[in-house]
Amino acid sequence: MRTPIETEAFGDPSHPAIFFVPGWAMPKEVFHRVAQALSKNFYVVLANLPGISVDSDWHKRNRFGPNYDIDALAEQLIRSAPKPCWWVGWSLGGMVANYIAARRSSCVEGVITLGSAPKFVADEHWPLGMEQTTFDQFAELVRETPEKGYRRFLSIQSQGCRDEKATLKQLASFQPKELIDPEALNRGLALLAQLDVRREMALLDVPNLHVFGAQDGLVSAQVVNELPSNLLQTVMVLPDCGHQPFIEDEPQCVALIQQYIDEHSTR
Repeated sequence: MRTPIETEAFGDPSHPAIFFVPGWAMPKEVFHRVAQALSKNFYVVLANLPGISVDSDWHKRNRFGPNYDIDALAEQLIRSAPKPCWWVGWSLGGMVANYIAARRSSCVEGVITLGSAPKFVADEHWPLGMEQTTFDQFAELVRETPEKGYRRFLSIQSQGCRDEKATLKQLASFQPKELIDPEALNRGLALLAQLDVRREMALLDVPNLHVFGAQDGLVSAQVVNELPSNLLQTVMVLPDCGHQPFIEDEPQCVALIQQYIDEHSTR
């Protein structure tokens, strides 16, 4: 049995819907401010990836291991999402959103990704990702000391921000350390290690916007030069942002999402 997807909704269900999927190990609460701002005009649903939650009662109720098989995860998220809706994914969440949009486009009106490369780990055909040795060392740290590994990830994630210390503090505040699920971290990393959505991005037949931060310390903005292209693709680089533009420049990110959906919506 699978750990169910935890969701939270903002706004009027009669409005056009947006479904947010967060990155590795990060709870849906990272999107709260953006969701509240967008909820004036949209019905916004936030999802957690399996095993990630800041709710201690939720952890107690769910004793089944989180499933990060990409097809099983895709089906869980599709069942949790409003229909029809726009999908917004950050980092790993963006990779998953691209995968779903390409393979189940009838469920997706359009996709917007934030700080999301099509492949996270580098190889001979994709040199822009994290080096395999570096990734393996990090994965080992997470296996041995989950809390330390999680903190290390937040530190890397905040690199390049205008105020790295403030961003790191804010990121750390979202997830209580006592509610970190080691199994969710490890299984999420296993997915991140092997997921490659370059083919899916080339096949996208719904409007798709991909936003990167020029100062991102985790996903190089050089990725924009190597992205698989499709006829409906738009790519933007925000010069003053790092890996989490929806936190670093919330008003700009909200405006981008709203404008793109308004301009490309069929409803």
